[in-house]
Amino acid sequence: MVFCSKCGAQITEEAAFCVACGTAVLRSTKSQQTQPSVQIASSESDEALKIFIGKNYDYFLRKWEIAEKKKSKLSWNWAAFLLGSFWMVYRKMYLYFWIFIGVIIVEIFFEYAFGFPNELTNAINLSIALTIGQVGNSLYKLHAEKKVKEITMMMNTSEESKIELARQGNTSIGAAIGFAAVLIVFLILVVVFAEQSV
Repeated sequence: MVFCSKCGAQITEEAAFCVACGTAVLRSTKSQQTQPSVQIASSESDEALKIFIGKNYDYFLRKWEIAEKKKSKLSWNWAAFLLGSFWMVYRKMYLYFWIFIGVIIVEIFFEYAFGFPNELTNAINLSIALTIGQVGNSLYKLHAEKKVKEITMMMNTSEESKIELARQGNTSIGAAIGFAAVLIVFLILVVVFAEQSV
């Protein structure tokens, strides 16, 4: 039931003007009321994501838009394909990095346990690299959105959020170099162990 805001007379749902005083009927739908706040929230979320990702924000945004138009929701990432675990560490995707390392360890175990031929090993490694290249952008989107949500909910002020987003987001060349050093040491130990076992 609708009433005139000026004289209080009852108005039919379809009426554009009050039949008693002629005042225009202003109706505010739920969607009209919530639309500005939704737009503001969306804008703030985009800004937070931009701060978190850093200078490659436009690249990832474009890739995600391409993926949204596809049935598979996937898009290709050359860095993820070529660098794999290094790319994950560089992008601070530490959870996915450890999952990736776990898969590699399992693969190495099966190679030694069942004596896989080199052709099969190479095929498995290529399949893993192709998979990372295909899902890399999607994984990074999940990672970035999750971290942005956690950070913005945790911080008290907008400025604190921006500082923390920049700190936890962006990239880390130091982490990638550190991982490379650890990997080299690990490979040397594996070679030494293999030679002693022969």
